[in-house]
Amino acid sequence: MKNLDQIRAANALKAAATIGKGAKGSDSVAKKVPTMIRENGILGAAAFALETGQGDGDVFVAVTTHLRQVERIPATVVSLELFLEHLVGTDATHLRAITAESMAYLNYLRRFAGSRNGGR
Repeated sequence: MKNLDQIRAANALKAAATIGKGAKGSDSVAKKVPTMIRENGILGAAAFALETGQGDGDVFVAVTTHLRQVERIPATVVSLELFLEHLVGTDATHLRAITAESMAYLNYLRRFAGSRNGGR
């Protein structure tokens, strides 16, 4: 039986190949999303990703895929729009739990995406 850290790492390693580089081409977008979440909350960061339609959306696709697998969000949440709808409809305790799990997962994703994209 795998522990949650092993599941996070495995999911992040699998998703790292789908994460692109930032606009300047020097760093993975996976590295800026955790900062966006810390500064603006997961709702604000997800809304920004939806608005811009850039590589941030790929990171949130990876996050929602992971959250579905560890059963933090329903299996029906299959897009960024549905993720936002779920977040605004949930209570504060669940929102904090989703944010904490997303940040723990992103800790692995940003490392793996950075190493796959030439970072380190």
